[in-house]
Amino acid sequence: MATAPTAIRGELLDLICECSRDQHPYEFAAVLRQDGDTITELLPLPGGIAGDQHAILPLHMLPVDWSICGVVHSHPIPDNRWSDADLHLFQKFGTTHIICAYPYDRRSWATYNFRGEPVALEVLG
Repeated sequence: MATAPTAIRGELLDLICECSRDQHPYEFAAVLRQDGDTITELLPLPGGIAGDQHAILPLHMLPVDWSICGVVHSHPIPDNRWSDADLHLFQKFGTTHIICAYPYDRRSWATYNFRGEPVALEVLG
């Protein structure tokens, strides 16, 4: 597994916000890929389920891909803090996890490590 990313592409962060807005009031969820030290791509998993208080990712559908660094999901409320269920997911795999909260913009997201500790990511662009 690669080291934890330290940055995210700005256009990817904007796409995360757009996908989150598009799914509102349901949660959006996808897997994150990194290239080097930067998160560069979203990987939707087939069979995911979105609800107003949950998103279920079928982790058994994950490809064997060492560039996968964590998950992203949205909260349809203005709170980007993790829940117990989020932390349980964080601990399953990956180093870096993003929560994008309502209103789904560059000010309403947060990043955590697998322990639920806040992590700073530089936004590139």
